[in-house]
Amino acid sequence: MKSFYVLLIFMVVGLVSSCEKKGESTGDISEADVFIQTDQGDIYINLYDETPKHKENFLKLAEEGFFDGMSFHRVIRNFMIQTGDPRTIKGSTTEADDAGYRIPAEINKEFIHTEGKVAAARYPDDKNPKWESSSSQFFIVTGAAVTEDRLNIAEDNYSLNLQNKLYIEYKEKLDAGEVSGDFNDYLADLGFVYPAYTDKQRITYRGKRGAPNLDFQYTIFGEVVQGMDVVRAIEMLPTSGPPADIPIQTIRMISVKPINQ
Repeated sequence: MKSFYVLLIFMVVGLVSSCEKKGESTGDISEADVFIQTDQGDIYINLYDETPKHKENFLKLAEEGFFDGMSFHRVIRNFMIQTGDPRTIKGSTTEADDAGYRIPAEINKEFIHTEGKVAAARYPDDKNPKWESSSSQFFIVTGAAVTEDRLNIAEDNYSLNLQNKLYIEYKEKLDAGEVSGDFNDYLADLGFVYPAYTDKQRITYRGKRGAPNLDFQYTIFGEVVQGMDVVRAIEMLPTSGPPADIPIQTIRMISVKPINQ
């Protein structure tokens, strides 16, 4: 989701199984790894050990003060709020839209985009077939009510996007002489099966808000444990409308700091 990434309505928090408790905002600040002070209030975020590259990178940038002064540059009601673009710092002259590198995807199939999940933005598939993450841009899910129909559509769209991703990989290997046969043979060799939500994931979504159209395609690396009221206040800001969705009132991250446990 970038643009600045266009978070993909072409497309852009929750866990299941042993990670189910992460599907809710706990309200327990003691679980937070990062404190974000904004013009609207404070947000506390827990970063997941299951996504170590993203956790380490976020803590490093926070420690350096990299995020300080950045604004929430993209806000879509019933979807998400996005930040992390250094060009949004007042007086900035940089042309870089992140920290200058990408992070390998750490997509955990147990994690789904229920309200409050924190995920890395990324460039669209045609520019980023490996689904690598932006080094600094991230979004917090606000979401809309999730229905069984939405989950079924999300499954179908993810299947199509995954096959497109695998086709790009197939073509690269075919051109390099690393594979032979047609694309269906390649899928069979990979043991490809059409993806589907587990029963537990569908139950996790019941009665919750979320963005299932992003599931399994972005790296979810944390969740809000306190401050969703602040996230919601930012979400409700008037914006310029699509495609940029820039808030008319600038809301900044005054400070983003690690919390020493």
